[in-house]
Amino acid sequence: MSTAPTAPPRTSARVKILHAMMALDDHRSVQDHTVDELARSAGVAKGSVYYHFGSKENLVREMLVHGAAELQSLMDELARDDSAAPREAFRAQLRAACRFLEEHPSFTGLVAFALAQRQGDDSHQLREEKEAIVRLLSQRIEHLEQAEGRAATPGATLEVAATALLSAAVTLTIERMTVHPQWDVETCVEALLRLVTS
Repeated sequence: MSTAPTAPPRTSARVKILHAMMALDDHRSVQDHTVDELARSAGVAKGSVYYHFGSKENLVREMLVHGAAELQSLMDELARDDSAAPREAFRAQLRAACRFLEEHPSFTGLVAFALAQRQGDDSHQLREEKEAIVRLLSQRIEHLEQAEGRAATPGATLEVAATALLSAAVTLTIERMTVHPQWDVETCVEALLRLVTS
């Protein structure tokens, strides 16, 4: 007896909304969109946004959380491939991260916004998620140093280096999407690699 083919799993409405928000590309921050506009972009009813997130503020926060988790998953998957030399493996992770930022302009803009938040600002959750991405990059830099037998960068300097790497990746992505479309990904990846290995 033959069995019917299994249908691919459906993307939940919550994830669908988050992906649509991350991919917004109309040169406005996600905070500047109304809930009606966000719902239309995701192809869902306005009530669905409130049902899943409660408010636009929660949606913005969850977008950063979700994007950071997807970015880490992407880099983790590449990190498990031990067939490449350590530096080439790190290069592959940077390349994937740059492409992820390019494919999700609204997420990239939100990371830029989070990088600009002061300690006393209300957006502490955005800072926490930004710091989680910085920790991820710190771990990758540390792993590369160990794999290449280089002296370990002291903790405080490592955090600064990872923050600089994140800031540079975000800035280069925004520049490529706006005033420097001629800058290719490989050139940007090479510049980022030099930033943390020079």
